[in-house]
Amino acid sequence: MAKLTRIQKIIIGAAVGVIAALIIAAGVYCIATDQNPADAAKSIFSSSDDQIVGKWQSQKNPGLSAYIFYDDMTYDSYISTANFSGEYELDGNKLILKNPNTNKEIVYKFRVTEKELSLTVIEEDGEKAEKKDVSKYDRVDELKQKSLADLLGEFKQNNEETTEKD
Repeated sequence: MAKLTRIQKIIIGAAVGVIAALIIAAGVYCIATDQNPADAAKSIFSSSDDQIVGKWQSQKNPGLSAYIFYDDMTYDSYISTANFSGEYELDGNKLILKNPNTNKEIVYKFRVTEKELSLTVIEEDGEKAEKKDVSKYDRVDELKQKSLADLLGEFKQNNEETTEKD
């Protein structure tokens, strides 16, 4: 093996130092933004704006809750067939939903994978959220919202089936 010159050793030492500094900075960034390293690295190479744009249907309550995020930074939120519109902002891993009609604002910590959106409420109208429940949504081509009558009918049927089993 060839012996390294003093200049080569300095260059290698500097490169190792830069790499170590980048790794430390990335770790601090991940801790500060509450992201895992894989999500942070992915966000460097793709825009959150592009990732969130689309239709999202609730995993837990399909037909009850859904969102559509548009590339013009507006959104539609659905509870059953009722629609609420507003504007959104993305700030790192924070999604800020603003309803100009009610002056309400809600801040979520969010994470997007190719087919799933996870939302955790952080603040509502400037107040920190007490519960940190995570809501998950599937990316869909078409929303399949159900009317309140349909949802109540399903609830009643499920309740009757549970009562019969007991």
